[in-house]
Amino acid sequence: MPVPGPLAPRVVLDSNIWVDLLVFADPHVEPIRAALDTGAIAAVIRADCREELRRVLAYPQFAHFGVDIPAAMATVDRLTTRIAIPEEADIAAARLPRCRDTDDQKFIELAHFAQAACLVSKDKAVLKLKGRLRRQSGVDILLPQAFASWLTAREEAAAQAPADPR
Repeated sequence: MPVPGPLAPRVVLDSNIWVDLLVFADPHVEPIRAALDTGAIAAVIRADCREELRRVLAYPQFAHFGVDIPAAMATVDRLTTRIAIPEEADIAAARLPRCRDTDDQKFIELAHFAQAACLVSKDKAVLKLKGRLRRQSGVDILLPQAFASWLTAREEAAAQAPADPR
């Protein structure tokens, strides 16, 4: 598995995107899977986000998919870099946009404090923060369907940027 390069953008994937990657063969997340597999992006996660995913994978509605939760979590661990949960005072000082769904606020915080380039989500409460988070933290919130064109645009812009003469 290729390791993301130093210029690979940091990306946050919410739990539903991870479920689409680990359980379902959702074609909308295939560009994300490919970018993870090639090291084109550097996915980041926090302990509480990881724990939420583990709990979600154990939901009864996923039982008939035969999810091997330890194997799925090992895949997540292999594909992500763990980021520490910031101190409450730092979170308060950041004055981040507040997600209506408090369970999703951790993804907003992770994207901001990890200096992620984007947060991929299908959650309507998260998507509503798109403009505010972009203005405040420079983080793009994307639907999975928009990820491939976002990554291509970043790669094209990087290829056209003048080389650093240092």
